[in-house]
Amino acid sequence: MSNSQQIDKTQDLDFVRKATLDTIAKTMIHSSELHGFGLFATDAIKDEQILYLFDGQVVTIADYEKIESLMAKDIAPYSNYIFMECNYLNNETLLVRNFRTKYSYINHSRTPNTEIRYHPMRLVAIKEIQVGEELTIDYRKEQLSDDYLTNPEKQFL
Repeated sequence: MSNSQQIDKTQDLDFVRKATLDTIAKTMIHSSELHGFGLFATDAIKDEQILYLFDGQVVTIADYEKIESLMAKDIAPYSNYIFMECNYLNNETLLVRNFRTKYSYINHSRTPNTEIRYHPMRLVAIKEIQVGEELTIDYRKEQLSDDYLTNPEKQFL
């Protein structure tokens, strides 16, 4: 395997911008002081504005992990791109998307400016967001697996 095949493409901002579905209008992915890349407003966003309606396929966590283990070694440079975007619906099921959307670049904050609401599942601004401000969400308010919560890399929660 050559070096170009081993590079994690999700660390390349140009690749991320080109390969991420533009699902949240008037935003742009940039480097973030919070973590890696983040999603930033390019226009003012109003309080209570719906930013994103979630879609995807409901699968069991076991099925998702099985598919990931079967495919991950063959798509190494892209595995974090494909096996990243999902929402835990409960302890057994996920809502997964086949491709990355801008939603996956919203970083965690204990003082967020967006939140997920249900029926239908959507991302909503919970305060005005100014041009250039990073969109954030409190991950602790989402359904998360025990594996996610006990992962040493997630101690920022």
